[in-house]
Amino acid sequence: MLGVRLEKKLEKRLEALSKQTHRSKSDLAKEALVRYLEEQEQLAIQKQDTLERWENYLIHQQAIDNSQVMEWVGSWGEEWEKTPPR
Repeated sequence: MLGVRLEKKLEKRLEALSKQTHRSKSDLAKEALVRYLEEQEQLAIQKQDTLERWENYLIHQQAIDNSQVMEWVGSWGEEWEKTPPR
């Protein structure tokens, strides 16, 4: 169980959305918290991955070739979108 005090303005927004969507304030808050946590967890993973890549670069002095990066960027938004080069 978690109790959270909300500013009046935020409480009013939550109450209005609850009435508009016919969902409880608890359900809306829970959904928002789940989405926020998922986003923050992804950011933490990306940050860790970036730090590991940087440390790897410092050790090996190897970078990703520009042509590999351009090929990856060129695939953005396509069905065959490539994974980032490593």
